[in-house]
Amino acid sequence: MKLKYITAALSAMLLATACSDDFLNRKPYGSTTNEDLGFSENELYLGMVFDTYGHLRSYDVSAMPFVGITSVTSGDADKGSTPTDSPEMGQLANFTFNADNGLISAWYTGNFAGVSKANEALSFLATAPQNDSIEVMKAESRFMRALYYFNLVRAFGGMPIVDHKLEQDEQSPARSSLAATYDFIREDLEYAAPLLPEKSTAGTKWYGRATRGAAKAYLAKVYLYQKNWSEAYRLTSEIITSGEYNLSTPYDKIFTEAEENGPESVFETQCDQNILYGQSIGSQYAEVQGVRGSLNLGWGFNVPSQRLLDAYEEGDPRKDATVIFRGTYVEPGELVPADADNPYYNKKVYPWIDERNKPNRDFWNGYWQKGSWIDIRLMRYADVVLMNAEAACELGNTTDALAKLEMVRTRARGGNKNILPEVKTTDIPKLRAAIHHERRIELAMEAERYFDLVRWGEAAEVLGSKWVAGKNELFPIPQRQIDLSGGTLTQNAGW
Repeated sequence: MKLKYITAALSAMLLATACSDDFLNRKPYGSTTNEDLGFSENELYLGMVFDTYGHLRSYDVSAMPFVGITSVTSGDADKGSTPTDSPEMGQLANFTFNADNGLISAWYTGNFAGVSKANEALSFLATAPQNDSIEVMKAESRFMRALYYFNLVRAFGGMPIVDHKLEQDEQSPARSSLAATYDFIREDLEYAAPLLPEKSTAGTKWYGRATRGAAKAYLAKVYLYQKNWSEAYRLTSEIITSGEYNLSTPYDKIFTEAEENGPESVFETQCDQNILYGQSIGSQYAEVQGVRGSLNLGWGFNVPSQRLLDAYEEGDPRKDATVIFRGTYVEPGELVPADADNPYYNKKVYPWIDERNKPNRDFWNGYWQKGSWIDIRLMRYADVVLMNAEAACELGNTTDALAKLEMVRTRARGGNKNILPEVKTTDIPKLRAAIHHERRIELAMEAERYFDLVRWGEAAEVLGSKWVAGKNELFPIPQRQIDLSGGTLTQNAGW
């Protein structure tokens, strides 16, 4: 897992790149020399690129803002924790937030900081002696810029498009249209894809770095959001036929440490915790969701809702692989007390006992037992297969749609032929509903449900009167950022 090790070694240098209050993080970087730091020139280029990856672990991008924006809003997750903890998370759950909500603001600034890091890396790489290695680093940086912009455009709509490092006295740009923002993301991913290696050719040394399959998968998802079904189908078909990924991992093992970067992993945020590193390269993603109370595994936010539990088909093993139930054993020796604060918790972020007991894993003040080492699965192969099924359905290709749907359900069945019957309908509305259901269950608690509801036009029906059509399709632009821009930024409709 080379990315983790190199990131740890170089992050002390990269932490010197402090942020300003501006949403585009325009404060100039320091003038430390290569000789001062003791790194080779190529290591410094690589360090700048790795900083764009490392930022995915930041609190604003991976923790409370992430689970609040993408999951607690979805109806398939409740706020969790205690009634009085994080009123701002409660606002997200109830759609009572406004442009001053701190979690929304953090999601906005955190992802724009990622854009800034990618632009900084690209600016740095432009000064390097040009060779194949530098070209790949440029592709990685543009992939990461596209990823951060994708996070932003889904939440806020058209964004200020920044394709270079802004100088201190340079005016922040105005917002571009939704279509122009998606075009910018698409251009970055189209540039990156042919230059990036396939997963198999890159090998384990490339774990956590962008690959051709990852770039195609995110490009396909961009097309999915734009309802360009033919391009989404073409790209996901290329990924499927590449043979780079498969669904061989049992569903209840996918989110264990042993299966990180496994055959289903298209792209995931690399996290770890080892006292030999001398510093953390983990995240608080699992901590903010972990079982609250005497087990001391986390803060207990973003818990599965009763609505999600009721949506599982009878006997679906994915239910027990996704949900921890109060008053039951998660594994031998780990009983969730019957009086735990919440009836359910997210099992996909559970830190298994054998993971906690690994050598050199430091339990300083109990913090590290909260799963800081758990990788964040941002793009799974099952997502790609279901995107292919959805696109095929919308194109009227029911044969392919059914085949891809069955691929996912076969793995979920786990060999039990008495559950999860094969979907055989060729009626487009019924098949569409089946695919939508499968995405909900297969990707439960994985940051897709809310944005799926919005793009399908189903949010008002599913989320009820608290979700206001013509307003809640987008989150408000943080008021502080509008103020800092001097009015250049404009607010979304309804806010």
